[in-house]
Amino acid sequence: MENSQIQKSNAGQGMGIAALVLGILGVLTAFIPCFGFFAMIFGVLAIVFGIIGYTQAKRENASLGLPITGLILGIIASIFVLIWTLLFAAVFSSNIMDMNTLSRELQKDIQGDSLDEYLQDTDTIFTRE
Repeated sequence: MENSQIQKSNAGQGMGIAALVLGILGVLTAFIPCFGFFAMIFGVLAIVFGIIGYTQAKRENASLGLPITGLILGIIASIFVLIWTLLFAAVFSSNIMDMNTLSRELQKDIQGDSLDEYLQDTDTIFTRE
């Protein structure tokens, strides 16, 4: 009887670990305001390394756990960053429109008055009696 050992390949595991670490960093930084740029970089790199690790592991019949986990975390991080970016863009654009409306209303009010009258009106608003 022959005692043969089946060696499992480690192909793709290095890329899988890199994808996993970058995916975790991406998910963690995606929740921190103003770090979206870094989270997007981590997420995209995790996706790239995850795909490379997955194809290497699939080709050599190795374990697919690390590359798939890194790939999924990279996708989640990228989606979080996109959601935050769209949310902030919507809030910022609505505030800009409100500021434009306020500016137009202020210009309509000022056009009828002279500058001295306008300044006197603002002085009475901001001074305490």
